[in-house]
Amino acid sequence: MVTRRDTLKIAGAAMVLAAAKTTYAAENTGVTDDKIRIGILGDLTGFAAIWGSGNLSGGTMAFEEINAAGGINGRKLEYISVDSESSAPKGIAGFKRLVDQEKVFAIFGPTSSAVGVPMLRTMAGSGVPIFISAFSSPLATNPPSKNIFRSGTLNDADQGKILANYVTRISSKRSIAIMRQSDEYGKTGAINVVAQLKEIGNVKFIEEQFNASDTDFTSQLLRIRQSDADVLVVYGYPAPSAIVFRQVKQLSLPLQIVGSTATTSRSYAATVGKEAVGARSMFPTKYLPEGADVEIVKFRNAFEVRFPDLARQTRPEATDQMAYHGAKTLIEGLRRAGRDLTRETLIKALEGLKNFETGIANASTFGPDRREGNRSAYVVEVKEGLGRMILPGEYSAI
Repeated sequence: MVTRRDTLKIAGAAMVLAAAKTTYAAENTGVTDDKIRIGILGDLTGFAAIWGSGNLSGGTMAFEEINAAGGINGRKLEYISVDSESSAPKGIAGFKRLVDQEKVFAIFGPTSSAVGVPMLRTMAGSGVPIFISAFSSPLATNPPSKNIFRSGTLNDADQGKILANYVTRISSKRSIAIMRQSDEYGKTGAINVVAQLKEIGNVKFIEEQFNASDTDFTSQLLRIRQSDADVLVVYGYPAPSAIVFRQVKQLSLPLQIVGSTATTSRSYAATVGKEAVGARSMFPTKYLPEGADVEIVKFRNAFEVRFPDLARQTRPEATDQMAYHGAKTLIEGLRRAGRDLTRETLIKALEGLKNFETGIANASTFGPDRREGNRSAYVVEVKEGLGRMILPGEYSAI
């Protein structure tokens, strides 16, 4: 005879089994016998479109290449792209669409700090593996979230520290001027530059702000002229930074300009014009996208064939390059996770990557408490003729 106690035991066991099945199903969402569904979330339109389009192009190339080679442990990658439109609400909506409706296994993106930072709580709480190749806010990985990884690009905390160390070394007067954008990007970068300057000690600095939409910076630069600064750090998006670079030279200010990684595009020097000669910028790797390194040449040739319209716009850019490296790093994690693929096994596999090289960007290293794949940078300088070169020396934030 089945007693009430037996009935409760059976019901309890069924609930445990059901919960286990639900958890297992969630761990395997987006995985079938022959496919893995990946969401690509990025700003394809709006002010941050350069980063979103790079994330999509670089990811697409890497995913198509692995599929052509037979896939990963018997599975092909199926990717779904969503435009976050340079808008945090659109980014959150796009993320939820990929997770709840498209049922993806993992997400490649988002691509700008303005969109990504407001999404962090949603992303961290989802349990879905997130792989970032573009946006640079340190909040994405500090404190680390179990499911969020970043490779390639340099975060603004590390960049600020490296920038401060570098400009102090090249300043003969130990006097630094900082021009920074007034939004989250510029604020975060400048805070970390200033913090490191204070840590170094015996360094004077002046700080000025500008809006991303500004087109004249004369008043800020004239105030900087009144200081004895001999190095200028510019922490802002490409368009306003280009005008700053130009006006510094037009006003004949005796300043060595050092820009953030936002000012390191292939076409940037041409945008600035002849005034760009001698300007320097932080770059997240020693491999320029127009360089002669073997893997870079192979990547660039393949990119130009796959995306001829972008190639006519002086692409690939660093954003395409970082995304391609990031996607190949994600693919390596999927490969190491094995045929019995779950979100947990992917996370464990990524945590085991040490100095993973692609020849496209700085090697990626992760660990149980490390979600930041790259923590070093190089300096790129614009030469006569508006070509670029990487200066000797690697600079680490560690």
